Amino acid sequence: MINETCQICGGCPFRELGEQEYRQRKQKDFEQTIGNIKGAHPVIENTIYIGDGNRRRAKMDFKLVKGKLCLGFNESKKHNLVDMENCPMLLPEINALLPEIKNFLQEFCSVEQTISPIKKKKQLKSQEPIRAGSIQMLYADNGLDILLKLNSEPTLEHRLLVGEFVNKISAILRLSWIIGNGLAETVVEKVSPELCISGYAVPIPQGVFLQASKASETAMINKVMEYMGNTTGKIADLFCGLGTFTYPLAKNKKNEIISCDSSSVSLQGLRKALNSNQIQNVEIVERNLFKNPMDKEDLRGIKALVIDPPRAGAHEQCRVLATLSSSERPEKIVFVSCNPKTFVYDATTLIESGYEFKKVVMVDQFVYSLHQELIALFEINHENN
Repeated sequence: MINETCQICGGCPFRELGEQEYRQRKQKDFEQTIGNIKGAHPVIENTIYIGDGNRRRAKMDFKLVKGKLCLGFNESKKHNLVDMENCPMLLPEINALLPEIKNFLQEFCSVEQTISPIKKKKQLKSQEPIRAGSIQMLYADNGLDILLKLNSEPTLEHRLLVGEFVNKISAILRLSWIIGNGLAETVVEKVSPELCISGYAVPIPQGVFLQASKASETAMINKVMEYMGNTTGKIADLFCGLGTFTYPLAKNKKNEIISCDSSSVSLQGLRKALNSNQIQNVEIVERNLFKNPMDKEDLRGIKALVIDPPRAGAHEQCRVLATLSSSERPEKIVFVSCNPKTFVYDATTLIESGYEFKKVVMVDQFVYSLHQELIALFEINHENN
């Protein structure tokens, strides 16, 4: 049975279905998507299902309404905020902390701003009382990291509340906030939040993108490495982010890894982790691959690519690959996609240029949702070149 809150929350539209029925529907939708790729006949491997209670990160909105704090997700197809006591998607460790977090936000949003009568008429938005915002929670391998998104400037009283809250709860490692469109500011940090990726300790910058769960991250790393097989040498990790796939690729000292992304924050985190773990076979390149994809010279000598773009896909990079001759291209591409619809376009481009679509697997890490992720393997078909 699902509770009333789950029925109206917009996060899990298929939660009313039984597990078997849900999985059959999700698999059917996935196979139909892959079927839209002209000339594709890949082996569709068994879906990797990540069950409830595994989500290590979540973003919730909060709002003070008539003196009561509401914390949760938006109602399905509406903008009404659904107050959450717990969420079946989330790690038990996060759910256990939600009451304390909610009490803290109640106090935080009840703070009154003290403004002089002279300034009151010219009150700026940044001086308005904080009555709403959003909270990003990430349960790292060593505890909880919190990032608040606020539209108004916090007061000294807000800072004191944060310090008291974080120091009271041992599981909370760090609390930061972003004001408007500004940069993240660390308010309190007891210990740096970290992940262990492929045996390496990786510090986490505030708000950096990570896979939704530890289980899905591990499964995706294993599948990427399986598809990479015995390929060694020069390998490019495009849209690398914090380096989820860079670390396992770099463990083989025969490899020379080029890790490329446009996010300076993510790359700073990657560089810090590489230095602290004394990983020396990785070159970091800060580059907007949408505007400036790797060209013939950049790809010279590269044996394989890992491509893990955002939802918009990797259209520009795939179009560049399509212009190259067989001898100029990487022999293997492991493509990780969080949007099968844009993947259809990229896969078609690669196939039409001579790559063979060998294998694909869906990773269902957003349980009972419409969202699909996949990992695909492409190899050069020398017979068609």
